[in-house]
Amino acid sequence: MGYEMAWNIPGKVLHLKMSNSLSFDEFIEIDKKINEHLQEQNERITLIVDGSAATFSPYSIERIKPTQKYLNSYQISQLIVVGSSKVNRLAMLLLFNLCRPKLQFCDTLDQAQRYVGIKSLQ
Repeated sequence: MGYEMAWNIPGKVLHLKMSNSLSFDEFIEIDKKINEHLQEQNERITLIVDGSAATFSPYSIERIKPTQKYLNSYQISQLIVVGSSKVNRLAMLLLFNLCRPKLQFCDTLDQAQRYVGIKSLQ
């Protein structure tokens, strides 16, 4: 499996870590699991997508994007994307542009977690 999903802060911050090259079926499974987590929650959440260890092809994004239904959810208040590779950032920008949640890019997971910590204090 090319991904792991867990709560950083239960019920508030969901963390998706992707690695290697993910298959089309894995993206469908990711969407299903995120939507299951969203159905269990009453509050809006933050989703951190860490793609720093993943290999993306910007050319496959057009095929993957329609499968990611969670991108239109009102239950995700913000989407924080982690990745320092320019190719990964481009691919994730193509995937996540025009999504409903507020979009933030970070270079490292530590930077993303600090960003969430600062936002949760306000």
